[in-house]
Formats: sequence, structure tokens, C-alpha cells
Amino acid sequence: MSQTLSLRLSEELIERIDRFARRLGNGITRSRAGTILLDEALREEEFTGIEFRSSTVGRQPYVKRTGMAVWECIMVARRFGLGADATAAHLELPVELVQAALNYYAAYRDEIDLALQDNRLGEERLKRLVPNLRVIEVPAAGEEADGACPDS
Repeated sequence: MSQTLSLRLSEELIERIDRFARRLGNGITRSRAGTILLDEALREEEFTGIEFRSSTVGRQPYVKRTGMAVWECIMVARRFGLGADATAAHLELPVELVQAALNYYAAYRDEIDLALQDNRLGEERLKRLVPNLRVIEVPAAGEEADGACPDS
């Protein structure tokens, strides 16, 4: 259920919200754009280490000071049993940033799971979308890639 909230905003702020709404596209209204921005600002306050950015697939939560969307960090973390220390070591990130992504995931699991599902396009479909795509399998810690020479 939603409620109406009345705010007095300066003309400049309204113009900025309108510009943001136009950038989002798809006929996003001023009201919807303001709601998105308010929700994102509150989430950033609640989850230190998380920030929102525009991407080719829309607005997404990212791990601060990295180029990683939260779903990307979680995708890697799943390979390490959602362990912050092991994931941070693998990604060469401060453990606090990985923990921020894990905390966000705990609160917004459905949102991140949908992003992970959207990422599973499949190699063949990706090759149709990106003809020069080269897929490289990266083994989990302790595994060897096919044809790889073990360290001697």
C-alpha cells in the first residue's frame, strides 16, 4: 500500500528530477523518478559500501569503489559459499566491501536473484548478441582449468 507525501521542492530540483526521468526513459513520470531516487538514497544510507549507478540494463546497486554490480559480487561469492573473507581474497577487495554486498543481498535477495537469472542468457544467445564474444571459464579456487598446467 502506498501513501501520498507532499513535498515543496525548488524549481531547480524539479528540473533535475525531470532530467533524471527523461534519462530513465520509458515514460517515467516525475513522481516515479523521485520515488526511485528517494529509495536509492535511503538504501545507500542503510548499506554503507553500496551505491546506485545507471547501466545498460537500468539502475543497479554497485559495490562502491569497484566496477562490480552487487549481483556480480554475489555470483562470485556463491562459488565461495557466500563467505566474505574467501570472496574478498579472490576478488582482491577489502572484506568490508564484499560484506556490504552480502548484507544488501540478505535484504534484497529477490531483486539480486532476478539480476542473476537475467545474466544466465547462455553462451549461444550471447554469441548472437555479441558476435566477437570469447567465453573463458574460470575455475573456482582449488580447481584446475581444462588443459591447464598445474603449478610446479
